Amino acid sequence: MANWDDVRFVLALSRNGSIRKAAKALGVNHTTVARRISAFEKRLSARLVEKTPSAYVLTASGRIICSAAEEMESILTGAQRRVEGADTE
Repeated sequence: MANWDDVRFVLALSRNGSIRKAAKALGVNHTTVARRISAFEKRLSARLVEKTPSAYVLTASGRIICSAAEEMESILTGAQRRVEGADTE
């Protein structure tokens, strides 16, 4: 079972197109991004990204993970807004 911490590395790579840009967005070292994605792929027994000469691109499995990550992110953002609104009532 994946956790949010695993998934956010793939999502950041997808959104930023490179390991270095994903690392900057996450506030970590680029080797951390590469290592975390590699470990996640091993746990899933699936390739999530492919390196092309110009960028990293998601595989079909990577797109499934990113789609789920975007849904999770949306749910969490909505929950945070509702909690913040409940505190002001």
